[in-house]
Amino acid sequence: MKTYLLLLLLIISIAGNTQQVDVFVDRNDTITVKWNGTERLLGGAALINNGERARLSHKIVKDVVLLNVIAGGRHINDTLASGVFFSAIPQFKKSVVLWRYKPWNSWTKPISLNAAEEMPADDVQFFYWQYEDGGYGAAVPLNGNGFRTTIGNNGNRWGSKALTYAITKVTDTIPALAVAFGNDPFELFERIYRISLQAMGKEENLLALKKFPEPFNYIGWCTWNASSNGKNLNEQLLLKAAKSFSDNHFPLGWMLIDDGWFQNNDKRLQSYRPNPKQFPKGFKPVLDELKNNYGIKYMGVWHTINGLWNGIDPGSQLGKRFAPEMFTWTQKINPDRDSTGVYSFIKPDSDSLNIFFDEWHRYLKLEGFDFVKIDNQVVIERMARGNYPIFSLSDSIHKALYRSVKKYFNNAILNCMDMTAEAYFNFGSTAVARSEEDYFPYKPGETYDLQHGNAAAHVLQAVYNSIYFGQMVYPDFDIFQSHNPNAIFHAIARAINCGPIYITDNVGEQDFSVLRPLVYSDGRIIRSETPLLPTRDCLFQVQDASLFKASSSVRDAGLLGVWNAADVDKVKGMIQPRDVRNLKGNDFVVYEYFSKKLVRASYNDSFAVSLGRMGYRLYDIVPLRNGFAALGLINKYNSAATILSQQVTARHARIVLYEGGNFGAYCPRRPSKVSVNGKPISDFHFSDHFLTLEVPVKPHPSIEIRW
Repeated sequence: MKTYLLLLLLIISIAGNTQQVDVFVDRNDTITVKWNGTERLLGGAALINNGERARLSHKIVKDVVLLNVIAGGRHINDTLASGVFFSAIPQFKKSVVLWRYKPWNSWTKPISLNAAEEMPADDVQFFYWQYEDGGYGAAVPLNGNGFRTTIGNNGNRWGSKALTYAITKVTDTIPALAVAFGNDPFELFERIYRISLQAMGKEENLLALKKFPEPFNYIGWCTWNASSNGKNLNEQLLLKAAKSFSDNHFPLGWMLIDDGWFQNNDKRLQSYRPNPKQFPKGFKPVLDELKNNYGIKYMGVWHTINGLWNGIDPGSQLGKRFAPEMFTWTQKINPDRDSTGVYSFIKPDSDSLNIFFDEWHRYLKLEGFDFVKIDNQVVIERMARGNYPIFSLSDSIHKALYRSVKKYFNNAILNCMDMTAEAYFNFGSTAVARSEEDYFPYKPGETYDLQHGNAAAHVLQAVYNSIYFGQMVYPDFDIFQSHNPNAIFHAIARAINCGPIYITDNVGEQDFSVLRPLVYSDGRIIRSETPLLPTRDCLFQVQDASLFKASSSVRDAGLLGVWNAADVDKVKGMIQPRDVRNLKGNDFVVYEYFSKKLVRASYNDSFAVSLGRMGYRLYDIVPLRNGFAALGLINKYNSAATILSQQVTARHARIVLYEGGNFGAYCPRRPSKVSVNGKPISDFHFSDHFLTLEVPVKPHPSIEIRW
């Protein structure tokens, strides 16, 4: 009997590991890809320099097909793309691309497609689709060997487009594309990125291997919009802001000095030190005052990956020092203008590159800074043209940068202007990166344009972009302002995401009723454990006139945000516990933050929701144990995350919270005893299974409930 069971387990194990994907190559070196015995991709062919046929190679790892072009030693034109292109997706139903849009080329947005060949010509960073039979497919561009690869159309075909931006004689392969399939889209997305990063030698870039930097566990304030985009930035603004938060007893955790502090010539860096007109004594005196007198725990500072927007000023003392080791490039003075300029930065193969970042960051650390924000990472694309293979250039600059960031700031960095493959595939072990366009302060008449829109556009873009960015980093949804009329629309998205939360409120205009539910009394933010992603039924909807739903989780509880993100006066739809990805169980309670309504539900139960223009709802979906479910602090947006631990038996529950506040729980019957830190209390409220009580705001209170 024992032998029989072992044999049965072996058969099951082998069956479970059976490869579901097959690749067939014909005599013309054209490939067909099958999944579960059905043709899924047809007519795959390798092309070099936008048209020359070439051979291709393939490898299957964990049902992910890795495709490369065999270059055969030919010269590759720096302006003509090479890649693998497919002619058809049989049984195609619908798709979305995440496309890097013009003119800044810094961010991506979702575009829904009715056919794969409708996608833009290039710069698609991620492509996913659904088949008529309900299965899903996905494609990731592979980068390396100096090549930056994106996805795009090629006439009536679609596929990978690899460029070096520098003429290169290739002797091995050109990375092309990873394709994969699955019935669960979220498992598919995780698997294809895990295998793709491993194939590119970038496995350390997986989110699962990264640690969230300690400073970002607290709420922050950024100077950018609060200083009129740096125009009014000085030490007095920092002190006024700190005093404003302190006077209102709001526990601000950190400040970020954004752009506007430099000694520069036409946005060319001239010195490591700040402009003496704005910071007469340097940074250290004001940073010491902020930390010692106002309780600011951490300070951050902004610069670009190439020093400043236009590199290093060659005529400055700094520039003259590095002159022998600098190269030049030509780019538009502004992306939406035609005039150009010539700019300078340090060569990627020079020891001076490491020296530059090391010296600057050492100085900033000694001044009192604890983290950095590194912007303009897209500039490497312009620096590479005619100079260096783009992916190799980016790899060298990022490694030098991150070596210094790890040494002086313990990997505490906000990556920015980074939604381009040569940037995000080189994030290394850094853990946080911006995942959407800039926040734009409210203006009457603002639109739903995904490239420069309102709160709905901002949140929607951030959530869709997190589908692929959330595989590599904790997505940063950028700053917002609590005095924006749609501030709560912004706030709840950040509360149920897993990234940093920071604001750029004008001093004296903060709405603390919006901000307090985001944090504990010590300033620590209350965030989810997983990225906020669209629900399965919203993966392809983009801006359609339907409920926009997105979910994340904290341990075994689900968080579900629901918005009217469409340009319509009303949307209607249904929510279900099953909307939360990876939610386990069949017996839940559903709690809505704003209405304070609590209901019991099974996994497939549906609830109707109707939202007016710019409307929103926020749900906790918590599994029941022995008929009991702790919600946590229901005066916080993300109540599930406020629970540190809990034990539930048939007649008893013990819950430990991060701190006290308005606690809520679903209880099978009226409690016979409720205790806080061992002391019985009687002033709790219980109605229709909903138990609430006020717990003193002290660290780690223990609540015991008997029924």
